[in-house]
Amino acid sequence: MMISKKWLIGGIGAMLLVAGGLLLSKTNLIGNRGENKNDADSLEMIEQLTPQIADLSTQIKGNPQNAGLFYARANEYFEYGNMKFALEDYKKAYRLDSLNATHALGLSDCLFELNNADGAIGVLQDYLKNDPNNIDILINLGIDYLYLPKPQYQKAGETFNQVLKIDVQNSEAYFYKGIIYKETGDTTNAISNFQTAVEADPDYYEAFMQLGLLYGAQNNDIAIKYFDNAIALDPTNNEAHYAKAKYYQDRGRLSEAINYYKKIIVADPQDANAIYNLATIYFGIDSIQQAYRFYDLAIKQAPAKAMGYYGKGMCAEELKNTEEAISLYNQALNLDPDLKVAEERLLILNDK
Repeated sequence: MMISKKWLIGGIGAMLLVAGGLLLSKTNLIGNRGENKNDADSLEMIEQLTPQIADLSTQIKGNPQNAGLFYARANEYFEYGNMKFALEDYKKAYRLDSLNATHALGLSDCLFELNNADGAIGVLQDYLKNDPNNIDILINLGIDYLYLPKPQYQKAGETFNQVLKIDVQNSEAYFYKGIIYKETGDTTNAISNFQTAVEADPDYYEAFMQLGLLYGAQNNDIAIKYFDNAIALDPTNNEAHYAKAKYYQDRGRLSEAINYYKKIIVADPQDANAIYNLATIYFGIDSIQQAYRFYDLAIKQAPAKAMGYYGKGMCAEELKNTEEAISLYNQALNLDPDLKVAEERLLILNDK
């Protein structure tokens, strides 16, 4: 081989699904609601498009002090994507019934979605004045502390500890304590808390995933056991399959990695990460035609990812298709001007 593989073997970060991180976005935690923002829509237009909202509006006119109706309509607005009207109704529901934890959570989630984290936290703190031991409110408050622009790990930890004083077996509190330890670099305590979480709740998929990722980072094969636990709980979720394949790939167990990536692609032919990593493995073992084919598939599934073009360009170069390689490297640089490896290959080819 005349090209270094160090930029390809193991799957370059630009194309990878990172399963570690802080786990989930706040939006994922509260549900993928409100994806299509339609704040400019008039109330009349929304009611014409959504019969549920029109029906709730009619009921509210006849019963304007019913907090549950405002809360239900707020949820519909949230689903529709109109955060302005959703916020107004969540506020009305909470004002009418400030002792209802569900209304407090709805208002808090809406405020967080609108990037008003301080307001979201304030609502939960206000509710706790009347009901200081409400576990759902405390859990959400702890999560909010974690998802601030500058996470407040100490306050989050104190909040989850408060939950555990109320319910010593609360798996969510242990899980998020594990996240805190993980994010602050204390792997030992992170693992301990994730393990306690799965002992308290043997169906805790996310905790098994975190255990697999942490043990995987330590090159400990027990990671496979935890990925398998996650797969058993949610066999159609490719995340755990992908993490297992990546574990094998990073440790040079390429036949096992190939098998798992193929399983992922069969289940989801549009999974660009798995396709790209499979191409990377084939390139590394000199199966250039196979690598070329899978890089091409990766580009089709993720045309905005520069590394697919770079990988295909390396294959073209190996196959002596210099003009195609130059074109592909240029496409990679157009997408990512900082991709130095593509720039270096172009300089070499243009000097020939």
